[in-house]
Amino acid sequence: QYQKPLQFSVMVTKALIDPKSIVVVGGSNDITKPGGKILKNLIDTSYQGNLYVTNPKEILVQGIKSYQDPGKLPFVDLAIIAIGAKYVPLTVEMLAEQKNTRAFIILSAGFSEESEAGKKLEDDIVATINKFGGSLIGPNCIGVLTPNHASVFTEPIPKLDPKGIDFISGSGATAVFIMESA
Repeated sequence: QYQKPLQFSVMVTKALIDPKSIVVVGGSNDITKPGGKILKNLIDTSYQGNLYVTNPKEILVQGIKSYQDPGKLPFVDLAIIAIGAKYVPLTVEMLAEQKNTRAFIILSAGFSEESEAGKKLEDDIVATINKFGGSLIGPNCIGVLTPNHASVFTEPIPKLDPKGIDFISGSGATAVFIMESA
């Protein structure tokens, strides 16, 4: 039986491009993990906004207070999510509803690229973000690099030239190859 594909909003918001606050959900002291590496990149590139971390197992992550209960976070513009796929829909819903979060970068895998159950999780996330007029990059991505924040878990992180070009890739491997070659 044919099902109409889910409609995706094409919305790039200020919260995605120039967030005044970022939370790394699943931030880690282990910089070999995506949540650890992306947090390190944000710190190393001197992100100028408020930087928060949630990790239920940690009190301090890379020198930043960890909110073990994400419900205790202040309002936050951008959430970078690096947790198990099954936890992502409720996390997105809570952040959008309670913390006024309007931009999401989901690094986690295990969605439509993997299974029907994963597709259902992804559809739920998209519906929530669309309901609140937000932006979504991912899931299963390397992140976003703008002049305002280096929300990627890869290296190298090139210096961006304000007179340069925009670059969007559907493949993280291709993006990294091009950044390494630049």
